[in-house]
Amino acid sequence: MVRPVYFGSVMRRAAEAVAGASAVGSVLVIRDIAGRVCFAIDRARADCRGLEEELDSRSRELGAYAGKPPVVCRDDFFEPDQIFKSPAILEFAVPETSLSVRVLERQVTGQDWLNPNHAAPPRVPRIVFYGLKGGVGRSTALAMLAYLLARNGRRVLVIDLDLESPGLSGLLLPRARRAEFGVTDWLIEDGVGQSGPVLQDIVASSPLSDNLRQQIRIAAAMGSDTGAYLDKLSRVYADVAGKPNPDHFGDRIKRLVHALEEAESPDAVLIDSRAGMHDLAAVSVTSVASTALLFATGSPPGWQGYRSLFAHWQSRPSVARMVRERLKMVSALFPESNQAARAHTFLEQSYSLFLDTLYDEDRSGSIDTGLFTFGMDDSDAPHYPLRIKWNSRFQEFDPLQIPLGLFDDDEIRGTFGQFSDGVEQLIQAGGSD
Repeated sequence: MVRPVYFGSVMRRAAEAVAGASAVGSVLVIRDIAGRVCFAIDRARADCRGLEEELDSRSRELGAYAGKPPVVCRDDFFEPDQIFKSPAILEFAVPETSLSVRVLERQVTGQDWLNPNHAAPPRVPRIVFYGLKGGVGRSTALAMLAYLLARNGRRVLVIDLDLESPGLSGLLLPRARRAEFGVTDWLIEDGVGQSGPVLQDIVASSPLSDNLRQQIRIAAAMGSDTGAYLDKLSRVYADVAGKPNPDHFGDRIKRLVHALEEAESPDAVLIDSRAGMHDLAAVSVTSVASTALLFATGSPPGWQGYRSLFAHWQSRPSVARMVRERLKMVSALFPESNQAARAHTFLEQSYSLFLDTLYDEDRSGSIDTGLFTFGMDDSDAPHYPLRIKWNSRFQEFDPLQIPLGLFDDDEIRGTFGQFSDGVEQLIQAGGSD
């Protein structure tokens, strides 16, 4: 019995087919929503008979993933330049080989993991808090960083983009202090062309900063009226019709963040991202962040998840080169016992992750190579973690108790000091001062 061709081997076979064909530079691989592959030749049919036949023959090696038709030529498209000159075309590098191929993906979700922001760096630092799993203290760390930054004189804007689990608002805003609208309201009203009025009442000041040098301003996921939240949530991810192209969800989020920055003039923007591989997390990490803090506890499932995500970028080198410079690992819930050994193990695992996927391989033996690579003990490297210590007092706690004197400075610094100092350095390195 012949073994079927499965999804995981399709791109390798497609790249081999293109590499073996003549006139490689004119061939584009188009992969549809089901994963089927079509070879598109940027030539008129009359000029590519031999190449067409060659690729048609090789397409049989793709089994059920061969496109229908398997090969198309330039004159098969109504507007061929929209295909062959699409900005969405990426190089796909086949792992552990020298093979690569130009690919145009048609996906239902996940596009934004491959759509890094090409614009100029934001005017103020945007720190995104991201984790593959919940329960790693991400929102608590954000709340404490906001407090420490505001206490040090920085005006902080917090944006809750964890729309499906909006706990940050409860941490920093009592219901009585919430603005009328939230991020979900803006997305809904933006879809019908009336987001302007919503923007005027989407941000509120947290009582956590009432007696600090600067304010903590919160754009919550939901506003004061929570009655129709699920109805709104089921609609927020839709693209909005526009001319000549629809306004995609990721672009809408970027517009919202920019509009909030213009309205609030913050010194730093802290963004709570959705956990996991969701499209909203993709937008936050690749398109919005100036720095993405990647939370991990050192568990094997966590490293496995990050390795899968990094490998996804690794196979698209142009994307990897842009994304990797904005990443920084965070060792969350760092345990109280056996700390030296556990710190070393975390560092080794983090370094191995980056070295195998996102760092350049240095074959020159030269110290100054210009490559994106670091030594394991380089504290400025993306893999070298900021650390948040485990403290049972900060598990499921209410940050609004801090002004009541229930947490002293030594306790806060002992748990979050190394983390907040590290983020301050990242902010200063970004030139926000």
